[in-house]
Amino acid sequence: MCVRIQYAPRSEICDPWDRARNVIIIPDVLAATTLFAFRAIRAVLHAIDVAQPEIGARCWCGESISLPAATIGQRLDEVTDLGK
Repeated sequence: MCVRIQYAPRSEICDPWDRARNVIIIPDVLAATTLFAFRAIRAVLHAIDVAQPEIGARCWCGESISLPAATIGQRLDEVTDLGK
C-alpha cells in the first residue's frame, strides 16, 4: 500500500492529505469507529481522484487500506506505517 493513515487531534489537522509523505490524516476520535474512519479516508481519496469500491477503501495502487491501531496520545508527527 502506497498511502499511510495517521490519527491526530482535530485541532492539529490543517490538511487531511499530506502529499509529501503520502499520509492521510484523520481525527483521532474516529479511531473508535471503523465506519466513520473509512468514510473519512474514502472522502480524502475521492478528493484526490482515487476511485473507491463500495465497501472499505483502496489505495491508488489497488491494495486495500487497513486502519492502524490508535494509540493513546498519538501526535501529528507520529505516523503508523502500514507498508510492506
